[in-house]
Amino acid sequence: MRRTPTSWFVLAVAVAVTAPCQSVLAQSGIRRVTMAEALGAFASNSLELRIARAEAEAAIGTARQYRTYANPAFSLVHESLGSSGDSYRETIAGIAQRVEWPGRTAARSGVAVHAIDGASARFRADSVRLAFQVREAYVAAWLAEDKERTTREAAGVIRLVAEAARQRLEEGDISRYEARRFELELVQAEREVAATALEARTARRTLAVLVSPEAEVDEVGPAEAIAGLPPAVTPASALAALGRRPDLEAAARDLDAARARSHVAMTTWLPDPTFSLGYKDQTDGLSGAALSVNLPVPVFDRGIGQRHGAAAQETAATHRLELARRLAEMDLIAAADRYTSTRTQFEAAGEDPLADADFLLRTARALYAEGEMSQLELLDAAAIFRDARIATLSLRGATWIAYYDLLRAMARAPDGES
Repeated sequence: MRRTPTSWFVLAVAVAVTAPCQSVLAQSGIRRVTMAEALGAFASNSLELRIARAEAEAAIGTARQYRTYANPAFSLVHESLGSSGDSYRETIAGIAQRVEWPGRTAARSGVAVHAIDGASARFRADSVRLAFQVREAYVAAWLAEDKERTTREAAGVIRLVAEAARQRLEEGDISRYEARRFELELVQAEREVAATALEARTARRTLAVLVSPEAEVDEVGPAEAIAGLPPAVTPASALAALGRRPDLEAAARDLDAARARSHVAMTTWLPDPTFSLGYKDQTDGLSGAALSVNLPVPVFDRGIGQRHGAAAQETAATHRLELARRLAEMDLIAAADRYTSTRTQFEAAGEDPLADADFLLRTARALYAEGEMSQLELLDAAAIFRDARIATLSLRGATWIAYYDLLRAMARAPDGES
């Protein structure tokens, strides 16, 4: 018995319904999180963030050690001498302390303070960068999953056409060439489904590494869709945020620390004295306090090399700050341009292409079911639906990623997020 177009449409609906269900079953082990939950899990579990925090703590510890004072030294000397039955002893107990000149102590303390501030600023810069990676991975996972759903839906329609073509070939209604054409379209559609499914799995695994690296869950997927249009950010307001960037603050604190080190080095020509205070006791009953001062004479080492090296480090820190400022300015301009461009395109397109693509496919299915559309026309409608929907979703994803990237460059969190 010959199948009517309506019967084949019913078969296609069954296939289209079954395919997404199978996809959901295959994804039953995926952990679903919102954007806020992903960022919270990242803050608690991220290995990269832990590394950045540990490196900052190491730098802070080194800086604190730099401003410590020299330890006092305790000494005990006992001499016992004798000849021809006579004996003589002498015991000296004392404590020695190296004392810095006041200006050098203040300069070392300044080095420590600026180095600690720089390490803290670098950690904030790492936090901003890594948080952007989480947001980017979240949007990428959402986009990959929507692309997979779209290609599966389009493949369901193409599968309908291929099944109908096989039946018509058996009944002699079409040539083998036409039937083979539809089979090749189905093969290509199945390849696209497999490719988008792999892309979705990879995107979810990337998100899992960022937010849940130690958990047994291999894949983490978005629990909410990326919708709407991000708020507008003008290039002028973006550039106004240049002074808030933590990487620039870190470079500025590094320069301050280099200047303080240079000040320390400039005083090395004057050695630090060491004061000793002790108590001396002798066999003849004489005893009393013992005081001594030890001051190295700067004959061979006057700290010339140390002063030269500190001055060079200060010069390098000055250039690094200027380079960081230039790169930060370029980063802000590029991020603002990228966001303005993608947002303008997305705003011009709006949500209509998605609705138009869905309407086109629904209409094509209905017309095909009524026998008013050919198989080739339905095939074209499925391809237009797939391409238009993926293009619109990709533009939306690119717009949100560009928005988050601009906020990263501005060292800002999205509105409503602490």
